[in-house]
Amino acid sequence: MDAAPKPERTSRARRDETLVASHDAQSLAERLITAGGAASTARATAGKVVRHVFAKIGAPAWNADTFSALGIGAWAHETLLAMDPTPSLDVEHEAPAEDGTIRLLFRARDGALVESVLIPGPARTTLCVSSQVGCARACSFCETGRLGLSRQLSTGEIVDQVRIARGLWALQKDKPTLSNLVFMGMGEPFDNLGEVLRALELLTDERAFAFAPSRVTVSTVGVVDKLPTFFAGSRAELAVSLNAPDDERRRVIMPVNVRFPLAVLREALLRHLPRGRRVLFEYVLFDRFNDAPEDADLVAEWTKGIRCRVNVIPCNPGPDPALRPPSPERLDAFVARLSAHRVTTLVRRPRGRDVGGACGQLAGARRLTVLNT
Repeated sequence: MDAAPKPERTSRARRDETLVASHDAQSLAERLITAGGAASTARATAGKVVRHVFAKIGAPAWNADTFSALGIGAWAHETLLAMDPTPSLDVEHEAPAEDGTIRLLFRARDGALVESVLIPGPARTTLCVSSQVGCARACSFCETGRLGLSRQLSTGEIVDQVRIARGLWALQKDKPTLSNLVFMGMGEPFDNLGEVLRALELLTDERAFAFAPSRVTVSTVGVVDKLPTFFAGSRAELAVSLNAPDDERRRVIMPVNVRFPLAVLREALLRHLPRGRRVLFEYVLFDRFNDAPEDADLVAEWTKGIRCRVNVIPCNPGPDPALRPPSPERLDAFVARLSAHRVTTLVRRPRGRDVGGACGQLAGARRLTVLNT
């Protein structure tokens, strides 16, 4: 295999405005208005384009005859023909796990590598989506955090993970359709919130991918100052990575806690969480670190007054060998204690662990090194 170009490290997304996937309907309409279209006509045309490109699986026809058949006026043809409807990513590798999970390794046009995970269930299929190449947050239990941040993913690169995965999954017979998205892959979504919000707009647009906002979850380590922007810009569900019941321990495994300690996080959620919406708290359980029944008591106390559910996740093998999953007995005792406080609790079992596709295991560029050895 030829050596791929090494992507430049940058905090900015490499958005290619000529890619259709770089635009939600609003930004595409703005592009068409710049080309001379009336505002109402440009908006209607943009809606037709996103439906044509994203509502169906497969490569869309892209020529003047197709545009005319769609009812798109000749005034817009030149602008659209200068744009590219093809995906911004290619599939580098597929890794199916024994439990049916499929880890996907994508290569971007600049050579950057990013991973997504298809997770089938009895009644639904979920795609775990990445928002960055690497991550700057350096959580000690996460392989992505070891990479550091190379760059942001563009709107198109986020959307195209879904577009490609949806097409691949459609080839599976007698499987539940791809209905749920979780932004829990590589990266911190709130550190790339502009691109993520634009991607969410397209993914939940009924003319395009038509995912219900209630079936899309965006996870954050707790970047408190971005909460108002997220809630104002999206109806997607929010997940917060909690993982410890006090600042002392959370700071050890999550450096974000230095800037945004638990009291600040709690106050921000109480202030900004819209009425009627809830938070999903993710609590990765580590043996004899944060898994005592008394820790469950502290979690229950901390979540009081916040409409929420706690997802308890036994840790997966990761970069820190000292962090191990708890015994089944300690897991059960922790969950029972939380439930006794009437905290809605769900145990999330590992999926795709045997192919490095479970929570905390996405490794991007390091994965290709392993594949090539």
